[in-house]
Amino acid sequence: MGVSPLFHIADWQDGAYLSSKDPALLMTLREAGMVLVGFDRASMAKHAGILTREALGHAGVILFRRSVSPMAYGKQATLLVNLWRAGQNWDWADRIVYLPLESIFSA
Repeated sequence: MGVSPLFHIADWQDGAYLSSKDPALLMTLREAGMVLVGFDRASMAKHAGILTREALGHAGVILFRRSVSPMAYGKQATLLVNLWRAGQNWDWADRIVYLPLESIFSA
């Protein structure tokens, strides 16, 4: 199993994409073959879906649900490691995953 680098957007490419609009960032990450991980549920999934429908695509998006605090680094790391183990052979192109994986509609 190969190791994939993990970068904060502020550190990647010297922060050149820190204030990029979602579509531009997603297309740049697609070209770099990098999956985006974040909390921007308000617009990121929408823009990723538009890129997919327009046949431009994206390299994948992982979004944390509201139940995961932006400050809960341990929980975030655990969820990502478990997802990576489960999905290491997945085709991530145009995939959007919400963490935790359990359905928000389950009882």
